[in-house]
Amino acid sequence: MRSAEGSGRTVEEAIRDALRILGAKREDVDLMVLDEGSRGVLGIGARVARVRLTLLSEEGEEETSAEPSPAGAPPQPVGDDAVAAARSITSALIEAMGFHGEVQAREDAGAVLVSISGGQLAPLIGRHGQTLEALELLVNLMTARRMGRRVPVVVDAERYRERRYLALQALARRTASRVRRSGRPVALEPMSAAERRVIHMALAQDPGVTTHSEGENEGRHVVISPRARPSRPAGAGPSSRGGGRPRHEPEDDADSQAGAGPPG
Repeated sequence: MRSAEGSGRTVEEAIRDALRILGAKREDVDLMVLDEGSRGVLGIGARVARVRLTLLSEEGEEETSAEPSPAGAPPQPVGDDAVAAARSITSALIEAMGFHGEVQAREDAGAVLVSISGGQLAPLIGRHGQTLEALELLVNLMTARRMGRRVPVVVDAERYRERRYLALQALARRTASRVRRSGRPVALEPMSAAERRVIHMALAQDPGVTTHSEGENEGRHVVISPRARPSRPAGAGPSSRGGGRPRHEPEDDADSQAGAGPPG
């Protein structure tokens, strides 16, 4: 897992420092704030801000997902044999799990896209797609073993990933709007690395908020915070910027339904 630590007078400066070390863009990394820093009193007790950035494409949940090719390089074709292998492996796995559905596969942008359709597939998707992610991991490992090389495979069922992607984008926009109005950070529900990346990318260009991840393992989640404003001149009066601990923001009904899979 490739990561780098950065430091600066503010968290934003520390992020830029770490991005320079990694040679990455903001939307391509997961952020952990190690120390928000402090100006101290008359310079006494001052601390620099410190952050750790981790490339999202190298986090555990995404190691087997399709990754974009380097800038300017066309994606390498995976080949018809890899498409057929991914399809047959997926069919065998879901049958062994007791599910019945039609499995189709095609090549797209250097990856194999496997689509499963049929009735009663909600248990195959699982809560927030956790079962589907586990299935995708197995398909990737078994396809790579059969082909003798890494083949990126994305597995979807009843267009769950597409619907979940749109729901997460909507959640990110709504929460960012609340953060801008309140001036206080909001913590989202724990998500996988792939889903956290959707939130980060959805708000990467938002001038009013910034995002970073907190927590460990299954409890890791995204926090959406007001973007730091430029320092006020001395004597300009108190800042209106909110602070304090992030408020926990559960997903609303629409997002929870998207994470529960299609109706049976």
